[in-house]
Amino acid sequence: MARDAGLSRVDNEFDKNCSKVVTIEVDSSALSTWNRKMQHSEMLSPTPTRWDYRKEAGMGSVPITKVREQLRRVVDGDSYAPHCVPIGPYHQSRSSQWIEKRKQCSTGFLQRLSEEHMVGGLTGLMEKLEPLARECYTSGDGFGNMTPEQSSSMMLHDACYLLLFFVDYVSGNGAPPAPADDDDERLVNRNTLVRDTVFLLENQIPFFLLQAIHERVTGGTTSVLDYMAMPIQELLQMQLFISRKPRQTPPTCSHLLHLVHAYFRPTLLPAESTAMSSDTVTGRWRRAVEYRRYANVQLMRRVYQDDVESSVLDVQLERGRLWIPRLRITSNTWTILRNLMALEEQAHRRPVTAYCLFMSQLACTAEDVQLLRRAGIVDHFLGNDEQVSKDFAGLCNGVVMEVDDLERNYLKPMWHQLEKRCESRAQRFMGWFRHGRNWEITAAFLVALIVIACQLTQTFYAITGGGR
Repeated sequence: MARDAGLSRVDNEFDKNCSKVVTIEVDSSALSTWNRKMQHSEMLSPTPTRWDYRKEAGMGSVPITKVREQLRRVVDGDSYAPHCVPIGPYHQSRSSQWIEKRKQCSTGFLQRLSEEHMVGGLTGLMEKLEPLARECYTSGDGFGNMTPEQSSSMMLHDACYLLLFFVDYVSGNGAPPAPADDDDERLVNRNTLVRDTVFLLENQIPFFLLQAIHERVTGGTTSVLDYMAMPIQELLQMQLFISRKPRQTPPTCSHLLHLVHAYFRPTLLPAESTAMSSDTVTGRWRRAVEYRRYANVQLMRRVYQDDVESSVLDVQLERGRLWIPRLRITSNTWTILRNLMALEEQAHRRPVTAYCLFMSQLACTAEDVQLLRRAGIVDHFLGNDEQVSKDFAGLCNGVVMEVDDLERNYLKPMWHQLEKRCESRAQRFMGWFRHGRNWEITAAFLVALIVIACQLTQTFYAITGGGR
């Protein structure tokens, strides 16, 4: 049985979501079945036998890689590195004494729980899975000079910490004890912990390790993905990345960032009639003020409906109105988007990258950000529009994508529709007339229209009067 359990409140934008975990009561009735299973199994199955989401997403196997050096050089490398909680081998040098104490406490707590159900508990589990886990980290220098024993210990501590970060295992032993000295921990808010453990590509751990520990703690009756997906989904809903309609848990995922990516999907894909061949050349997006003035496009905020599955990627052009969901910009927005783009470099379909290219070129000046902010499309808490425009302009530095490939760039048809409007003389005239800043010329044009109308009226009455 599972139910929601609240943790301590956190004063940041992730409050309501970060404080939500899932509470599980260990099923003692499954002990005998579990023991028999372990006696006849040399290694746990990495994941339950379910439909492979990775194939459906076009990603195939999703390893945990390091971000390309080219991206690090042109983008702030801090976007890809943990601040407080290193997970996996790539950033172990950033660990601290207090987080290591936390990981040890989490491991000890889950060890005691698992010992209630089988002899030895978690002992020897990571050693069996270590070779398979090592293959998931494709950047060869990730483990450095770690021995299999050291890497097994590291992954066990990281996995136990991550499980207790999202799942509260209820038993007679109560909650895991806190380290004696928590002064350092009180200086770290939960927002930072969520950033480090969820959204960083290089700071991930394979899900099958979490599943293996979860099975030994609970009796192997449930999938840990089912429990971890709910708080992740609610976190993204609070950040306005997706609508509030409940979603089904993806059948399987490789790691937490892969799970996040599963929810970043456009639901408004181009129709077959608008699909274009890969030979059609696609260019840069224009600025927001240019689309308004030269294409006579009205920028509108798409509002999520609670009963409809939607995401921030659902951009649509409809009868001269460009509908764009609101993007709430916080201190972590650029980190989330950059790591998702880095993850998509391993994929065939790249919807997040296509969306980021669109927004980075649409809102690249303070004037564009001001227009989008007034339309309710951009909602930011930074100092000014100028800073936000600089962040938008640099969002995709170093990113490479085949924009002419419809499979990769789902917004390609919309680019051509907007470009066609920009090339239309009628639309350019209407946009200039409605949104141009040449007020003197516009006023003179209106006066001329009035004069012409008066002359036509006078001529009409003169002709009709002469006829009588």
